[in-house]
Amino acid sequence: MGYVYENAAHVLCWLGSFTEKDHEDVGARELKARLAIEFLREFNQQPDQFLQAARQELHCEDDVDTESSLLDSWLAVKELFDIEYFHRAWIIQEVGLARHARLFWGSQDVWLDWTEVASFCFFMDNNGASVITHLDMKSWVANHINLVWARDTSGKPVHSFVEVLHWARVHRSTDPRDYVYALCSHPSATVNGTSLVQPNYSITPAQVYTELALNIIKQTNNLEILAFVDHHEEPGLLVLPTWVPDWHALNLVAPLRYLAQEAMYETKLSISFADFEKGMVLRCRGVLIDTLCAMSDMVEPSGLPVTTLEKETRKKIPFLMDHIWRKLVAETGIPLTSMTEFLAALSLILTGGFLNFSHSTSGQNQASQQSDLAALIVEYERIRPDDHLNGFLASLSSEENSLVQKMAVQGSSHQFIQDMTWTSMCRRLFRTSKGYFGLGPRIMRKDDICVVLPGAAYPMVLRRSDDYFQLVGPALIYGFMNGEVRELCQSGLLTEQEVEII
Repeated sequence: MGYVYENAAHVLCWLGSFTEKDHEDVGARELKARLAIEFLREFNQQPDQFLQAARQELHCEDDVDTESSLLDSWLAVKELFDIEYFHRAWIIQEVGLARHARLFWGSQDVWLDWTEVASFCFFMDNNGASVITHLDMKSWVANHINLVWARDTSGKPVHSFVEVLHWARVHRSTDPRDYVYALCSHPSATVNGTSLVQPNYSITPAQVYTELALNIIKQTNNLEILAFVDHHEEPGLLVLPTWVPDWHALNLVAPLRYLAQEAMYETKLSISFADFEKGMVLRCRGVLIDTLCAMSDMVEPSGLPVTTLEKETRKKIPFLMDHIWRKLVAETGIPLTSMTEFLAALSLILTGGFLNFSHSTSGQNQASQQSDLAALIVEYERIRPDDHLNGFLASLSSEENSLVQKMAVQGSSHQFIQDMTWTSMCRRLFRTSKGYFGLGPRIMRKDDICVVLPGAAYPMVLRRSDDYFQLVGPALIYGFMNGEVRELCQSGLLTEQEVEII
């Protein structure tokens, strides 16, 4: 089918009929559809202005007027992206490969082109995260199609096959094997002329996912795929080694990101596999950094914007920065190097070192992003009640308080929320026994172990299981993202050892 979509002059897509819903008749549903399309087209003409208006209305100090025409328009667009069509795995090829795809909604004269949808979704993902999460709008699902087929200026795929699988995993498929097989025609599914996967419906989904992981590691000679493991507290339907991503399970996180992904250190890779009574063992080398001693609660993106005290107190984590300070600093008793270093650590691990599309690990972008963080910290003071005296800023010395206030003048809390939303979403911040700060999986526990594995893009969190380890998931650790492990090993402060992951 990929060949058909790619070579068709036009691909016509049907979003579904207008049906009665929530006490609305067919006529009202059609009017709402037309409103959504008209608004989306107007938005694409002036996206910055429309987004600013949305922020002012949706994050205003008073509850939103349900009769607001602007809110009605956004809710109509939200309904567009709730349509089942956008959530099916096979449409990734249908609209992604098409030269020209037109989407019809309920009627021949109610339509919009995929390019219009793609433009809206791309802009919102990269600029309007707080609006998306506030409305619980599923435009990000459609934007994943953009990411699946993204190419650089030379026409090569931007993302590796495991990244492509991740972007596509939010789309639904009846057969779990099709989360992989639906993308066999993707150009990144071939490495050095060899296909990473061949459809085989005679084997189970667990076998498909395990064999794919084995092939990818062997063909690419790296452990990139480990960064896409996203476990839940409860076991999944498929029995898999902990180092094999379950592409069928509900995924709650966006991929981590960091400049050049340099946590790995240069060494000759030693990767092998062995059969185990409960599955397949991954044998590799690794450096154990430290153990976890404290964690925050899970960050939820809908709880990030700061609006009113009433809305803040309804959040699962009200006054997020107070919570982070209390859990990782005050309650641990582990001293800070300095307030400047603390802000630098938070800024990096919450955003992955990105300011919009630019790296923020050094220079002016780094300073700007730390000012944005300071602005978010100070923004909480705007809504803090007079009798709430145990907040983050109040616990600082006068010099530290003045430093944060001064930095905040140059920053934007909106920008920091945008930069941190997708990276921190459904993850937890942590601190190790030696005082290192990091961001990791939501299922982390005290005494889990931070390691750096040669060939992996990011540090990993492992959990001991008798003589083996279980992979908990990838992490960002301040101070261990740029090859520092190599220097520490060379100086004898850390040592490499064999790691067996089941």
